[in-house]
Amino acid sequence: MPDEQQPDKKGFVRHENFESWYANNIQFIPSAWDLRMVFGELDVQDGNGFVRQHTAMTVSWVQAKLMIYFLSLQVYVHELTEGKIAIPPGALPPEPTPPTGELETDPIAIQVYEQIKKAREEFVATLP
Repeated sequence: MPDEQQPDKKGFVRHENFESWYANNIQFIPSAWDLRMVFGELDVQDGNGFVRQHTAMTVSWVQAKLMIYFLSLQVYVHELTEGKIAIPPGALPPEPTPPTGELETDPIAIQVYEQIKKAREEFVATLP
């Protein structure tokens, strides 16, 4: 097709409906098959804050795991060249709540809790 874009030197072509949006909020919706991410932006009207969601993207679990790797490298290089990224106290992930009730003795629930607790502690330790 004459109007079709040609790939750039790295092999990328943007779809005719390509759009660029800003997001400062992501909701994660996992399923057995994939991970759906719903992107939005914090908005305030009449003194009330809410997230205006605008875009959803679903990726396979393989891609999600690869994203962890590549995102961590992007943050590492950015902090190496620009300095540590400060996270406002109100934006910190909350401390996890230990499993209760029937989940109190569930080995998977306990393992998930311990992993979230460890990940949060490691994350907070990296902050300036």
